[in-house]
Amino acid sequence: MASELDNIAAQFEPLSVHTNPEICRAALSQVMRLHVNGIDCARLLPGMLKLLAHPDLVTKKAVYHCTAMYASKNPELSLLAVNTLMQECSDSNPLIRGLALKTLTSLNHETFVEYCLRGINQGLSDKSVYVRRVAARCCARVYQQNVDLYNDGTLVNQLYNMLRDSDPIVVVNSMMALEEILSKEGGIVINKNIANHLLNNLKDMTPWGQCYILNILQKYKPKTQDDTFNMLNILDAFLVSQNTAVTTACLQLFLSLISSLPHLRPQVFKRYIKNIVAAIPQGNPELVFHILDHLNSYREEIKAELQPHYSIFFCKESDPLYLKKLKLNMLPHLTMPSHAKEILSEIFLHTSSSSREISLWALKAVTVVFKCDASTAPIVIKKLKQLIDSENPHTISNIFRVVRSLNLNEIKGGSEIIAKIASKHQKLTDTEGQLAFLSVLSQYGNLLEDSPYIIEEYVENFPNETNSVIKYQLLMTCVHVFFHHPAAMQGILGQVLELCIQDADKSVQSQALLYYRLLNHDVEHTKIITSIEMQELQEL
Repeated sequence: MASELDNIAAQFEPLSVHTNPEICRAALSQVMRLHVNGIDCARLLPGMLKLLAHPDLVTKKAVYHCTAMYASKNPELSLLAVNTLMQECSDSNPLIRGLALKTLTSLNHETFVEYCLRGINQGLSDKSVYVRRVAARCCARVYQQNVDLYNDGTLVNQLYNMLRDSDPIVVVNSMMALEEILSKEGGIVINKNIANHLLNNLKDMTPWGQCYILNILQKYKPKTQDDTFNMLNILDAFLVSQNTAVTTACLQLFLSLISSLPHLRPQVFKRYIKNIVAAIPQGNPELVFHILDHLNSYREEIKAELQPHYSIFFCKESDPLYLKKLKLNMLPHLTMPSHAKEILSEIFLHTSSSSREISLWALKAVTVVFKCDASTAPIVIKKLKQLIDSENPHTISNIFRVVRSLNLNEIKGGSEIIAKIASKHQKLTDTEGQLAFLSVLSQYGNLLEDSPYIIEEYVENFPNETNSVIKYQLLMTCVHVFFHHPAAMQGILGQVLELCIQDADKSVQSQALLYYRLLNHDVEHTKIITSIEMQELQEL
């Protein structure tokens, strides 16, 4: 590698190289390649500095880039570059002036701060828009190199003056610099004049600039209601912008401004949703996720406005998993009697998904629909029976995990569901599914006459069980089922208590001792305690 660096260094030596752009570009491309591969090329800096004033723009940009990368490793040598860069800050070509200033402020050494400030002062008053943009952006970079510049106040005052610049990008860059420099004091201070100036020029800014300004304006609190409505009138056009990021940022500002006028929130949301829902079917997955995630944060407040548009929350075949999860999370909350069946049909399509996670989220969504609209109970019961008959292990496991949240004791056909899922318990191979099944037996042991015999299978395997969580859950299940089938469970419970008391896991052992002492003291009192315990588990 040293020989390769020597070869590149030798290419910078001949004077003829300085007049041949192709050779310069080839040598610099080799330097860039080595740098990308993690090779330190700082020793090549002397040769590259000779090309700083090269007339070829491509060569100049490459040398600027390399100088910025390695200047901090050799500040004394880099000082040679400063004079050239300062001269080029006054070049007739605005592109070169901007690049020179950008490189000068990237040298990242306190020795060069004085030169950087001179370049920035010159750049902020430059006739070229590009140079002013670069100069405004470089202010924060220089501040990071020397935070004492803030105490002077000159830089901050210059940036505040730049907020009146005719170019919107210069304004945004100046605000970003002020936010960085004044971060310890809470960022830029927005008064009425600045707020009005920004709002009046908002239409001329790029979408990204509009988003940034709209976020910054949340700091401003109008003193009178007239000022508030004047701002809202200007912002109204941005609430229905074709750019969803701008629309969302505008909504945040709207909500901030009307914080003392809560009666306006429904009108604002209605106008926002009318515009934003059009982008959901057409947008890419990342954009749609951003929109839905934002809507989800106001879900309960805007539910009535979203319900007529429930179909746009249906999952597409091409949707990534993270987007399907979000849609399945939101869709059941939009259920109304008029379209509950349609929503359920959509959700049930994903309950047998090949993805364990999507299947679980879909089944959770089913339970939400069921709780929102009790009239869907027959459809839910019928569909669950069909799913239980499937041979997909993770679907069955997921059914066990969600059925706990359904109050099957009060549902017609609930006992059939319990009996059907109990017949599939041997297919469970995952820990979550086994824990869920034992929890179901605890909750609905009264609906299943065979529950003691099913538990007996787990008890026989107890000595071979290594998972303490399953042991703990089995102990709880035995105690709960005991009160439903005392005669059949008495011997099984005694066996489980003995095994758990002798278990090496202290949590299992202590819980077994607690149950033993409670039962030994007062069985009826223990029944009350375990019923409360079950209610708390159901709420969780």
